[in-house]
Amino acid sequence: MASRDRLCSICYHPLVKASAMTGSTSRTITTELHDLEEGLFGQIVLWVFEVLPFLEKQGQRPQWRIRSRLYGRGPDQVVLPGVFDLAYEPAPGPSQPQSLLALRSQRLSALGNDWQGLHDLWHRFFKVPDRIHARADAIGLPSGTLGVHYRGTDKNLALQDTNTVTPQDMLDAAAEALSRYPHLQCIFLATDEVEIVALARARFAPLTVVNLGGVSYHKSGVADEDRADRALLDCVLLSRCAVVLKCSSALSGFAKILRPELPVFRVAASKFFYDVPYFPDAYVPRWEATTPEGQRRSQRLFDGDWLDDRRVPRRFRRDFMVQPRYRWLQRWARRLHFLLSA
Repeated sequence: MASRDRLCSICYHPLVKASAMTGSTSRTITTELHDLEEGLFGQIVLWVFEVLPFLEKQGQRPQWRIRSRLYGRGPDQVVLPGVFDLAYEPAPGPSQPQSLLALRSQRLSALGNDWQGLHDLWHRFFKVPDRIHARADAIGLPSGTLGVHYRGTDKNLALQDTNTVTPQDMLDAAAEALSRYPHLQCIFLATDEVEIVALARARFAPLTVVNLGGVSYHKSGVADEDRADRALLDCVLLSRCAVVLKCSSALSGFAKILRPELPVFRVAASKFFYDVPYFPDAYVPRWEATTPEGQRRSQRLFDGDWLDDRRVPRRFRRDFMVQPRYRWLQRWARRLHFLLSA
């Protein structure tokens, strides 16, 4: 991989106006409740992460007021700070509100596969709260734990994003991992599907299968103030595993941001369904099955993967930390579209 300093020197967007966000102005990055209607990691964390390169380049350490009716807390339903704590002390005094969506209309980066660089960037702005680390410590996963993240519900229907992974598919891959890595003596199964927990415990006995129990689906309409903490707790526990296998989900992909050296593998395609590969999942390595049965499963599950898609621009296929999401004409078109639709 090229040096991070050299990559960073070319990755940030040129300024349109020096007044866009100068170091002399205190800002509060904000959203309205209706702005963020998708997942905690797949939208809220990702959308914030994609503007951090610009804020870092400008030396900005703003205040934040990111709200979500699906994950927020308290009467204002604030999710950041809250789910993650700030890693710095914002400047005291009044600040000027800055819409996250307006900021994204021009100051947007594509994030790549420099896990250590991205870990460092994220942690210069945010950190996992002590209360989450305390809950993870209390669970106490052993060192030889296989992490398995099985996302059912909407992900098995999102065929533009990935391919359907059955419980049998995931457990077959887990069996391969247990055979390949004999030091694995425990399974942490992060899932929203009750069925696969019973199947895993029956199949892998006498190994311990740790599961934290049911959690409400984020679009179920059920009020659940622990939903966001539970998602982050699953992510932290996955980051503490020895090896992780995962379906398409930004939650388990973000475990590699928390711990860049984590051996994590995806068992199914990450498809090129937008203008950039889906971060962080696209850059997680594919699980390479070695048995004939496993190879047939992989051929089915990785069908349409972005690595095999000729539409993907070459600039996303090389190693990088961050780079401009759009060319300058595209940025101005996006900005105009935002202003007209606001």
